[in-house]
Amino acid sequence: MTQSTIVDTICAPGYVDPVLPSFDAQIKQKEKLLKQRSIDESFAAEYALDHRMPVLLGGSPTSLTNLDLRRWEGRAGQRRKERPAVYLKRCVCTGDITLKDAQKTPRTRWRATGRTVPNLSSMSCGF
Repeated sequence: MTQSTIVDTICAPGYVDPVLPSFDAQIKQKEKLLKQRSIDESFAAEYALDHRMPVLLGGSPTSLTNLDLRRWEGRAGQRRKERPAVYLKRCVCTGDITLKDAQKTPRTRWRATGRTVPNLSSMSCGF
């Protein structure tokens, strides 16, 4: 994924759906990761299959090095990660930031810093 391909990839409506593996394949990968980390299957609902670099920002949907588990809740939880990914994708697609800059941002924003991203209804991409 490069800046020159974003119009036909991440900025194309519905891009993520056809590139993600099937739901069943994602569940199997999640089960593997739970087992590898010795997390009891009864706690599976507390975890999301996480793409370290979101597919919305050009991350690989299938690379094992891009997959991990993340708790749904908490300061560093998946719910808090999804919102900035959507926001950053919007900023890339409007030309307000480059893909490269957006890909750097999550590494600091999604840690348990307590920082949040502005309202998604805002089209202002200034940080």
